[in-house]
Amino acid sequence: MSENNSPTPPVGPTPPGYNAPEPTGPVPYQQPGYSQPAQQAPAQYQQPATAPQYPQTPAQQPYPQAPSQQYQQGAVDPAGTVVLNYWLSVFFSWIPALIFFLTEKGKNSLADDFHRQNLNFSILRVIAFVLTFIPYLGVVFGIAGVALFIIHIIAAVNAPQQLRNGQTYKFPFNVQFIK
Repeated sequence: MSENNSPTPPVGPTPPGYNAPEPTGPVPYQQPGYSQPAQQAPAQYQQPATAPQYPQTPAQQPYPQAPSQQYQQGAVDPAGTVVLNYWLSVFFSWIPALIFFLTEKGKNSLADDFHRQNLNFSILRVIAFVLTFIPYLGVVFGIAGVALFIIHIIAAVNAPQQLRNGQTYKFPFNVQFIK
């Protein structure tokens, strides 16, 4: 019989310090002589091949969109830009009107008309404001400026709905500086 001089591997947990692999992270506390129970891998969720189809009730079916609301996915809604343009122009005068007129030009012909009308009206408001500094006539132009401010607020409320309906919006009083 030949004797094997190699040590036999220990059975069970290896005591610390006897060629045990070094832990790589924080070691949880264990009472001596106890080992942690084996953890089971979580069961994998299998999605069904097809989703169940349920009939839609009339209340759940989407309403047909107006032709002006049908735009490509990823494109900006022209009614949203008109709303933003008009409200910014009410408070910040001709600057947002000019920005929208230049950046949105050619994207939607109906929205182009709205942006042009708004820019013309904003320029008219600026002229009325400048004319308020004329002695004696300034009071008249100041009152006109307040009236134009109110008309611009009314336009900011009504114009987007007109665009959604496919109609053009005309200010009650406007001068065509930009054609």
